[in-house]
Amino acid sequence: MPLRRHPVQRAVAAVLIAAGLVLLGLSYARYGLAAQSGSVMLSILPLLFAGLLLGRRGLWAAATAYLAILLLGARTDMQHLTPHVHGWREFASYLLQPVLANAIVALILDRLILKSDIAARRNRELTLICRHLELEIRDKETSQAQLLQSQRIDALGKLAGNVAHDFNNLLGVILGFAQRGLDHRVLDDETRHCLQRIEAAARRGRTLTSKLLTLVRNDAALHEIFDANRVLDDLQPMLQSIAGQSVEAQTALCDGAAWVRMDRAEFEAAVLNLAKNAVDAMPGGGRMTLTTELEPTEVHLQLEDTGHGMSAQTRARIFEPFFTTKPRERGSGIGLAMVHRIVTEAGGTIDCDSAPGAGARFVLKLPLQAGPSGAAAAAA
Repeated sequence: MPLRRHPVQRAVAAVLIAAGLVLLGLSYARYGLAAQSGSVMLSILPLLFAGLLLGRRGLWAAATAYLAILLLGARTDMQHLTPHVHGWREFASYLLQPVLANAIVALILDRLILKSDIAARRNRELTLICRHLELEIRDKETSQAQLLQSQRIDALGKLAGNVAHDFNNLLGVILGFAQRGLDHRVLDDETRHCLQRIEAAARRGRTLTSKLLTLVRNDAALHEIFDANRVLDDLQPMLQSIAGQSVEAQTALCDGAAWVRMDRAEFEAAVLNLAKNAVDAMPGGGRMTLTTELEPTEVHLQLEDTGHGMSAQTRARIFEPFFTTKPRERGSGIGLAMVHRIVTEAGGTIDCDSAPGAGARFVLKLPLQAGPSGAAAAAA
């Protein structure tokens, strides 16, 4: 193979071949053509090296230079009329023999190099095709795995929705009997207290199951204007339940109403998903803080945890669908992708600031909307 990808080696080879041709030219100019008749094979070595090392252009350049050297040697013989030359026929034979040898060697090498180039080009093309096919196969395998994962998640979501619905009905029965028991006039204080606790627990259970149903529902998004602070305040029992006893859940909501326009159930699902990820990042316990701030044109919702944090490489991919660092049985990789979709469809943005060992802070920026009264006034 010619040294096409090695410019330094190619330059060295070109210099050596040129030096060999120069020495050959000096020999022919000195001693003539007839004196070199016994060294024809030695004389075509520069052609061989030029073809093998420099390619077709180098080959024909060396062949042209060698032809000029032969003519130079013939000129020397004609000038000095050496005793080896006897007549024009013998002189022509001395000239034609190396010329024909030069031409034959050059043509053979040219065909060989051409076929080698064609084979190398086809080999590169086949290599590219194989790589392309490998990438397509890998992409199809990834897509198939993602499709199977999404189907599993969809099936689990439907199952969870059915279970939550049936459990909600059971809580309704418990709540009904608790209320019926409280309607009795003759009840001692301890019994009434127990029934009240049962009623409160049943109501809280129904609230939790209703929030679970919002995570698995498949209805079209219903955008409405609502106060994010009020929704977050209503989510406090759910957030406390997600946090458990090992994680301290703190909330600092801004003064005033934080009006946003989006699907309320999707907003709740996004907040709960961020809270669940924060709790998962603190297996040994920690603190989760949810705050809101009002800017002139935006509502900033910030959720911060004291967990193990993320590297820059992980942080750059957290919003990709099906990307997760959790074990397969604990994470699907679609939670943050869903949060990103919900926020962007509402006209907002979501950013993450995290470092290994420094926790994570998610900031949702949503467009601030006019309240219902302001909207009505504007419409009037």
